[in-house]
Amino acid sequence: MDHRLPDIQIYPPFAPDADHPVIRQMLADYLRMYAGRDDRLTGHFSEDFSGFTGGGNFLVKDRAEWVAITRQDFAQVKEPIRIELKDVSVQSLTDTIAVATSFFTIHLPIKDHILSRETARLVLIFRLEATGWKISHSSISIPYHLVREGEVYPLKELEERNQSLERVVAERTNQLSAANVNLHRANEDLARKITEHRQAEEALQRSEETYRSILNASPDDITITDLQCRILMLSPAAVTMFGFARAEDGYGRLFTDFIIPEDRVRATAHIALQIQGGAGGPGEYHGLRRDGSTFAFEANSEFIRDAAGVPTGMVFIVRDITERKQAEAEREKLELQNQQLQKSESLGRMAGAIAHHLNNQLHAVMMSLEQALGPLPPAARETGSLAIAMQSARKAAEVSGLMLTYLGKSPATPERLDFSATCRLSLPLLHAVRPRNVAVETELPAAGPAIKANANQLQQVLTNLATNGWEACPATGGTVRLSVTTVAASAISTLHRFPLDGRLQDTPYACLEVTDTGCGIAEHDIGKIFDPFYSSKFPGRGMGLAVVLGIIRSCGGIITVESAADRGSSFRVYLPVAAG
Repeated sequence: MDHRLPDIQIYPPFAPDADHPVIRQMLADYLRMYAGRDDRLTGHFSEDFSGFTGGGNFLVKDRAEWVAITRQDFAQVKEPIRIELKDVSVQSLTDTIAVATSFFTIHLPIKDHILSRETARLVLIFRLEATGWKISHSSISIPYHLVREGEVYPLKELEERNQSLERVVAERTNQLSAANVNLHRANEDLARKITEHRQAEEALQRSEETYRSILNASPDDITITDLQCRILMLSPAAVTMFGFARAEDGYGRLFTDFIIPEDRVRATAHIALQIQGGAGGPGEYHGLRRDGSTFAFEANSEFIRDAAGVPTGMVFIVRDITERKQAEAEREKLELQNQQLQKSESLGRMAGAIAHHLNNQLHAVMMSLEQALGPLPPAARETGSLAIAMQSARKAAEVSGLMLTYLGKSPATPERLDFSATCRLSLPLLHAVRPRNVAVETELPAAGPAIKANANQLQQVLTNLATNGWEACPATGGTVRLSVTTVAASAISTLHRFPLDGRLQDTPYACLEVTDTGCGIAEHDIGKIFDPFYSSKFPGRGMGLAVVLGIIRSCGGIITVESAADRGSSFRVYLPVAAG
């Protein structure tokens, strides 16, 4: 809605000055709204209001009655009127009460197009209330009855016309007397027609009620326009969809105004094609709400035709398809992820085959090197070219072994182990290689729980997690804590970022928790820490956590991580407790 005052000129131009600026501004607004026949004028009235108008001898003490009188005045003359301001006086009676008096000449169209030019007086009493200054009393005098010759046009022509009408009335009186007999006969027919008309009105009212019920119940926007797409009616859903304060705010606007500029040309062309009788069908566009936000919608349109079948307007059915578009985008994203997953699985199978083949070839190389080194003296076995070749072959075999472990194809044989005892065997090595400024704390039970895994692989998991923990600690030092517990499957939180795949079995789980007080993992990195060769510390290399994930998967377990930047990390390894 346009909240500007009507473009009505006050002569001479009247603007507030330093003397009572608020009251003068309200008086100026009042005159402009009165001249423009603006219903917002009634919003300035206090709830405790009184006033009178014209030459009447009564006092209106009810605000609603005064609003009705004002609106009746506006209804009689809806077009803007011209006001020539003569004098203005503003006086403050107290800090909360002020009186404004103004005299002006008003050019007022009145009945039968007679223009009266008279001086009117307006007295307003303002009172400062909780919501600001309000008008508590209004007195406006417009002397309709003081019309003088020379100021009224066309009064003489009207008198002559009245005389002519009197002659015609006399003639018609005789004719009506003769028609009185026929009138009596027509009464019964008229009564019948009145009954039929009443029935038709009731049917029309029921039809309108059904029509409004459909509009109110429809989740889609139903908009009716003329053939130029100028909005004539909006359903309640349209008010919500386009962000109007009320339906009337959209009346008179073009339907295409609520489509983003990028889609507006295409929408206009589509509608023009329909008007010309071309192919129709729904169109998809992006709508523009009143607050500037956008949304996707689908619009179907159809002509409104008169009894002769001639198009007189259009009806648009608008459906918000934002969620559908988001679902389609999400489906495309999932399909792309599925394709990438299939590609990764294919690459994984190929990498496993290559690692197996490479491992076999390296074993053949190392056996040949062992045979060649056999006859050599001990010093030559450790420093010669064959010794260097043997060391390189062993390192290559370790890399291929790590790759097979990550892919879950390691030939390591699992066995029944005491989880706590196996972790305890790794402690001497951890204490030997840990930084001096990092403390390693443990909470390991005396025995159990029993699991089925490979001891070397399990120690490799513990070593990798502990090493990552103290490398994340700052130079000032920190703490890495190791603990082993037994938990039920139902107690494992579903809020963990991992596992990435697999399901929990209905069995107790042995839990190895490795917690550090280090720098933590940023939100955007936490989903990539198990990728091969990814490292936030050494970009481009590293398979530690990837190997850990491969070992845990091969044991039927899962791993979770909880971390945040500058708040440390907590890795939990869950392995099924061995039966028996």
